[in-house]
Amino acid sequence: MKKVESVLNGSLGWGKTRTLATFPQILFCLLSLILPKIFTIQGGEGGASASHPRVEALPKRLIRSYLTLHKKEKGGKMFLRWFWIFISVLFLSVLLISSSGEEPPGMVLVKGGEFRMGAVQKISDEEPVRPTSVRSYYIEEEPVHPVTLNSFYIGQYEVTQAEWKAVMGNNPSLYKGDNLPVERVTWYDAVEYCNKRSKKEGLTPCYSGKGDDIACDFNADGYRLPTEAEWEYACRGGLKSRNYTYSGSNNIEEVAWYGLNSDAKTQPVGQKKPNELGIYDMSGNAWEWCWDWFDVNYYRTSPRDNPRGPATGKTRIYRGGGAGGHYFWMTTTGRYTYPPSYHHWFIGFRLVKNVSGPPPPGMILVQGGTFNMGNNERGAGEKPAHQVMVRSFYMGKFEVTQEEWMAVMGNNPARYKCVSNPIHFVSWYDAVEYCNKRSQKEGLTPCYTGKGDDITCDFNADGYRLPTESEWEYACRGGMFSRNYKYSGSSNIDEVAWYPENSNFTVHFVGQKKPNELGIYDMSGNVWEWCWDWYDVTYYKNSPVKNPTGPSSGHHRVMRGGSYFPYPTDDHHWCSFRFYEEPYRNFNTIGFRVVRTVK
Repeated sequence: MKKVESVLNGSLGWGKTRTLATFPQILFCLLSLILPKIFTIQGGEGGASASHPRVEALPKRLIRSYLTLHKKEKGGKMFLRWFWIFISVLFLSVLLISSSGEEPPGMVLVKGGEFRMGAVQKISDEEPVRPTSVRSYYIEEEPVHPVTLNSFYIGQYEVTQAEWKAVMGNNPSLYKGDNLPVERVTWYDAVEYCNKRSKKEGLTPCYSGKGDDIACDFNADGYRLPTEAEWEYACRGGLKSRNYTYSGSNNIEEVAWYGLNSDAKTQPVGQKKPNELGIYDMSGNAWEWCWDWFDVNYYRTSPRDNPRGPATGKTRIYRGGGAGGHYFWMTTTGRYTYPPSYHHWFIGFRLVKNVSGPPPPGMILVQGGTFNMGNNERGAGEKPAHQVMVRSFYMGKFEVTQEEWMAVMGNNPARYKCVSNPIHFVSWYDAVEYCNKRSQKEGLTPCYTGKGDDITCDFNADGYRLPTESEWEYACRGGMFSRNYKYSGSSNIDEVAWYPENSNFTVHFVGQKKPNELGIYDMSGNVWEWCWDWYDVTYYKNSPVKNPTGPSSGHHRVMRGGSYFPYPTDDHHWCSFRFYEEPYRNFNTIGFRVVRTVK
C-alpha cells in the first residue's frame, strides 16, 4: 500500500490534502505497477522472461498522458478524460483474462495430433547404427507407424522428491534433494502416488485393482502415467516437433543429464534446455515409467488412435534415458522394459492428466478413434464393412428414462410406466424436441433448428443431441476398448440384453444387465434407440471416413440396438444391425439415448 500511496501522492502530484483517489487515478496507478508484468516476452534458455523496451515505457507514457489530461480538465476537456478511463478499463480486462491459465499448475498442454511413432535402426546420418556396446539393450522400435492422440496435460518436470514426500510421507530416493527427481520407485509405487495425489486434490483416481489386474480409467480427471504413445509424442515436441534426435535438440549436452556429464547422479529438474513444448528432462536425468505392458511385436498391431499397449504382459515400459546411461539411450524413440515390481536409482516418472475432465453427470466419455463399421457376413444394409473415424463425444450411460423425460417435457407418453424404465412410444421428432428443451433448461446451446424434414443439426453446439449412426455403433462396440463382441459388452446375449427370450415382452429398468467395455448399459436390447441419420441401404458404399452423419435426405431415420420384442428378426441385437422407421412413428419398442459433443 505504501508503494501505491507514493505513486498517488508523489508521482502523479496529487496534494497531501487529497485523501481519496478517484476511479481513473486508481486505474492509472495500477497500470503503472502491473503492465510490465503483463506484457513480458518469454525467451532465452531456461525460459527467462524479459520486457520489451516499448512495453516498459508504456506505464510512463500513460502517466504523462494523464498529467497532461489533468491540466486540460480545467479547460473542460472531459472527452479525453473519459477516453483514457476506457483505455484503462480495457487494459485491466486484458489482465483479468490473461491471468487465468488453462494448464493445471506445473503441467503443459500437449495438443492432440498425428505423428510417426518408432524408428528404424539408422536414426541419423551422424549416428548411422546403434553402438555395439548397447545392442544387447536394444528393443524393437520398428516398424514406424502412424499414431493419432487426443490432447492431454503432461508434467513440465519429472515428479520431484518434494512432491513425492508431500503425498507419500517418505523418500525412497538414493540421491536426496527436494528438487531432484524421485527415484527408486516401482511402477506400482508410481500408480499409488497418482491415486493418492488425485484424492488429495479432489480428483477422481484413474487406477483400480491390484498387481497385474490394475486397470486405468482413461476418462477420469485424476493423475496417471503417460501411455507410451503419449510419452513419445510429448518427447518429440508434439505438433511443434522439429524431429530432433533427443528431446529438444540434436546436441545431447543441451538437453540431457547422462553418463558423461552427470557424475552418474540425478540432477535438479529443469536445469537443461526444454524441448519444443517447454518440457524438461524427457531425455536423461531419470528414466520414466509409462503405463504400457511391453510386447516386442506390439508396434506391428498397434491401433492407430490412442494406443495403450497390450492387454497383458510381464514387464512395463520405461522411457527417456537416465543420468548414468549411454547417450544412445536418450533418444526420443528408445524403448526399455522392467518388471513393474522393480526399482532402481535411475527410474522415476512424470504425470499426465486428461484435458476434458470428468464427463457430465450420467454420461460416459467415448474417446474418438477408428473402427470397422458394418458386417460383411450379414444383410445388404450392413455391407460393406468399412473404416470410420469418429471424434470424441459424451454418451448417456443409460437410455433416457421416463423420469428424465417428465422433468423436461412435463408428460409421460410411455405405455409401460415406471420412472426407471426407458422412455418409449416417442417419435424421432419427439426425441429431437426433448434434446433441445433439455439443452435450454441446462443453459446449453441447442443443436437442432428447423422443422420436419428440414431439421438440421449443429454438431459443434454443446447441447444434447441424438447420436449419429457411426457414433452409436462405435460406442456399442466398446470404442477403443472394444473386444469385438457380437452384442454390446458380450457374445452371450443373456448377459447384456433384455430380448424376447428373457424379457416377458416388456421393457425393464435401465442398467440391470452387464455394461459394455465403456460402462454403457442396454445398447443391445430393452428398447430401440433413434439415431440422427436418414437411412439409405447403400450408404455404406460411399460413406465418408471421418465423422459420417448419414445421407442428406430420406424417408426413414435409423434405429439401433434391438428391443425386448421379437421384431424384425431374432438377431437384431447385434452391434452392426441396422433398422429404420419413419420419423413421425412411435411404438412401445422405440426410445433413445443422448450424446453431447466434447468441446
